[in-house]
Amino acid sequence: MQLKISKFIDDHAGEMISTLSSLIAIPSVKGEPMEGMPYGAENARALAKMLELAEKYGFKTTNHENYVGTIDFDDTKELGLGVLCHLDIVPEGTGWTNPPYTLTLSGGKLYGRGVADDKGPAIAVLFALRALRECGYRLTKNVRFIVGCDEESGSSDLVYYRQKEKLPPYVFTPDGSYPVINLERGRVAGKVSRKFTAIGGEKTIVSANGGTVINAVPDRAYATLKGFSPAEVEKAKKEMPSDIVLEYQVKENGLIELTAKGKAAHASQPEGGKNAITGLLKLLGALSTSDVSAPFFASLSELYRYGETDGTTLGIKASDEKSGALTFVLSKMSFENGEFTGEFDIRFPICESSASVRAKMENTLSMEGPGLVIEAWKGVEPHYTDENSEFVQKLLSVYEEMTHKKGFCISIGGGTYVHEIEGGVAFGAEFLGDDSRMHGADEFMTLEKLLLNAKIFAEAILRVCQ
Repeated sequence: MQLKISKFIDDHAGEMISTLSSLIAIPSVKGEPMEGMPYGAENARALAKMLELAEKYGFKTTNHENYVGTIDFDDTKELGLGVLCHLDIVPEGTGWTNPPYTLTLSGGKLYGRGVADDKGPAIAVLFALRALRECGYRLTKNVRFIVGCDEESGSSDLVYYRQKEKLPPYVFTPDGSYPVINLERGRVAGKVSRKFTAIGGEKTIVSANGGTVINAVPDRAYATLKGFSPAEVEKAKKEMPSDIVLEYQVKENGLIELTAKGKAAHASQPEGGKNAITGLLKLLGALSTSDVSAPFFASLSELYRYGETDGTTLGIKASDEKSGALTFVLSKMSFENGEFTGEFDIRFPICESSASVRAKMENTLSMEGPGLVIEAWKGVEPHYTDENSEFVQKLLSVYEEMTHKKGFCISIGGGTYVHEIEGGVAFGAEFLGDDSRMHGADEFMTLEKLLLNAKIFAEAILRVCQ
């Protein structure tokens, strides 16, 4: 560890807190585009604040039409390293005990939306660069700090930037976890559908729906039944998984409204959830209807089996040593007026491609079953950077030196800001075993970890560019 850098960062802890506070105060959730502000006024304001801070510390900055801002350590030298952060945030949601847009320091923890993802890490990078400059370190290559505004909604900011500028040969982002994330599985967001010409009768499933977003295990699913008694519902309920809670109400018009309650989880880690949709399918398929609705849901239940997260029944099961197993989640469902749609999330290993997974699924769907067709398919290929590359090994050695823990590479099902950047990796800012409540209520980072991140980033910059 460079003792001068460590002391500088510790001595400027109060200033780091105040600068972070100025960013947290800006609710930079993606907004409606305005003239010169592609992601809305608040994102543009957050970017302007970040560039203003960097200019105050003597760095050259460039605002790329409010898509991206860049901060150069020394633009007279050849580009050697890019560090990539984002200032856009997810909505605050509910359940906060601290104000989401007022930075709160309590019990050694800094609370606020964006503290961990990704405004806190951005301030840590800025102060790492400042420490290097003010402590008199000379680098042989330029470090470019790239600050984006659309990571949470698809990274169109980087698409725009890369059309104008060439990325540095090495890029890391503190938009993930330590030690180093070098492998991100591929992802598919897709939709299947079927239309019926004749649905209805004395006893039928009128409607069914569930899920709110495609990248999460749904914790709620609903259905409306016509012509059934509570006793028939209770009988069918016995087919449901025991860990799915069912509630129902008999309405004045005789309809019965069902609510299935499960447990939400991120689609990249579906084993941690309880899928309310696939749980409800078991009940719906066990009913006896006067039309084809129940047999249809029974076949759906066979295809999308409760508790199965590896795509076995769909014929898409796959895994490899580096990236682990494929995951599949039926995350949204709609059945109304004789039309069914189901939306799903797949995370697939590097031994597969989007096209190969689709071909396998289409083969399964073409056989006898619920008669589904793929209506939409948006695939992103896996991202992989060799763990033995010089760049990755340098980052791992910095991690080991600064934390006194073994460095190793991580494979994840989610995506980071470098997913589309060849040779890029995620390096920080969350430490092993920590839960910063990212995207949740009371998101936080400890002050100790904020300072440690800044020291690690400074050391990594030195290791790559000195």
